[in-house]
Formats: sequence, structure tokens, C-alpha cells
Amino acid sequence: MEQSLVTYFDGEKYGAVVIASMGLLAVVLAGILLPSRWELRAFAVTLGLVALAEIALGVGLFLRTGPQVTDLLAQLRSDPTAFFSDEGARMARVQRTFIIAQYVEMGVIVVGALVAFAQKNRFAVAGIALALLCHAAFLLAFDLIAERRGAVYLGALQSRAANANVALEPH
Repeated sequence: MEQSLVTYFDGEKYGAVVIASMGLLAVVLAGILLPSRWELRAFAVTLGLVALAEIALGVGLFLRTGPQVTDLLAQLRSDPTAFFSDEGARMARVQRTFIIAQYVEMGVIVVGALVAFAQKNRFAVAGIALALLCHAAFLLAFDLIAERRGAVYLGALQSRAANANVALEPH
């Protein structure tokens, strides 16, 4: 079980680096496009602002992951029943949250594309829509991969809990 836990959270840590790096790249791109003469200022500003949120998310996730793994491993060793119950319920919630986030991201992609197309002559509106679409597409890919990794971890939790006769109660 320890290996499944470490593998899952290693993926979280690498994902945090990816999301923060993509945010940093988007900030650089926004800086390059901001002074452009192609009416891309609204796109650049929106791209940069959302990128700052991605950087914060990535850094926060990265910093939180190590201590979380330490705490979970300690709980697994000292109180496996509570570990399987608590962590199984937490991961079930995480998996549900991924589904909701993916629907929101798909909605932003569709609405962003429609608005950008319908308002293509209104550079500010189209630029904002396109920047949101770009970020939503990246976040959708990120969340699909994270959800898949989470499903493997949740499956390992459920399998081990069943073998240990631990009830995984949804909280």
C-alpha cells in the first residue's frame, strides 16, 4: 500500500511542477503579447492573470504534498483502519471533484470558442474568451490525467480495505 500511496503523490508532485511551469510560460507569453499591435492586450492580460492562479496552485500543491505523504504514511503504520477509512473517503471526494471540474472546463472551452467566434470583431471580448479557452483546455488535460492516477490509487485503497475488512464510508 505504501508504494501505491507514494506513486500517487509523486504524480501529484510532478503535476504541481507541470502546472506551475505552464503558468510561468503563460505569464512569459502574456508579457510578450501585451505590447503587441495585434489587439491582443485583453488576451494577454487574461492569459497572465489565470496563469498566476495556476502558478499559485502548482506551488501550493507542491509544498503541501511532502508533508501530506509523511502524515499519511505515519497514519497507515499506526492506525491502518482509520487510514483506509479516511483516505478512501477523501479520495472518493477528490475523484468526484475531478468530474465536476472537467465538466466546468469543457463548458468554458465550448462557451469560449462560441464567444470568440461570435465576437471575433470585438477584440477584447474575443481575447478574453480565447485566453480562458486555452487555460481550460490545459486544465482539462491536466485533470483527466490526475483523475486517472487518482482512480488507480483509490482502487488500491479499496482493494486493501476490503482485504482488511475495513468499511470505506463516504464522508
